[in-house]
Amino acid sequence: MKKVFAAVLTIGTVVVATAAAHMGGWAVVSVESPPEYIVAGKPVELTFVVRQHAVTPRSDLTPAIEARSAGQRVKGMTWTRRDGSYGARITVPTTGEWQIMIQSGWGRSRGTLIPIEAIDSTSRAPAPLAQPERGRRLFAAKGCVTCHVHGDVAIEGELQSFGPELTGRRFPPDYLARFLADPSIKPPVNGRNQMPNPQLKQPEIAAIVAFINGERRVANR
Repeated sequence: MKKVFAAVLTIGTVVVATAAAHMGGWAVVSVESPPEYIVAGKPVELTFVVRQHAVTPRSDLTPAIEARSAGQRVKGMTWTRRDGSYGARITVPTTGEWQIMIQSGWGRSRGTLIPIEAIDSTSRAPAPLAQPERGRRLFAAKGCVTCHVHGDVAIEGELQSFGPELTGRRFPPDYLARFLADPSIKPPVNGRNQMPNPQLKQPEIAAIVAFINGERRVANR
């Protein structure tokens, strides 16, 4: 009987430990002002925040950054800023599309940007992005893909079943803008988790609203 009790206790301990690790094992990486393009051979700097459970900022981590393109892979450097956010610097060696990824240093959580065009230093800067396309990129950069699926953003998030799928969804623009600014205006239904505040600026909200509501069809690149 004692052996049975000990076995049950051991199993229970493992289950609790595993559940605790899972519950504490995810975070959202939110990149501030992601670039619309980069220049090959020139360092690009990024600022990002890592929020445990999309709420609590973590300044005690060791993130890593890398960029990939057509079989090439380069790594950059990161550091902790005075305000608790992180800085990163990376240089891509060639032109073309590069996908930048930030490993948060917290479990498996990472931030992945939609592929960015790297141009030659002698090339003319591309035209500014249209609002819906900028919103599509922010949908990835701000970590919305952590919990939501959208068919126009081909990036797999860590908890994509956590939030509702947004492919083809439409919302009243004013309501959606207010919700993104303060998700608490819609209380959780049937005990479901409240969406955390993504801490978006008003121009970012406007761009994401334009993207989600499909003001212009955009395709994956």
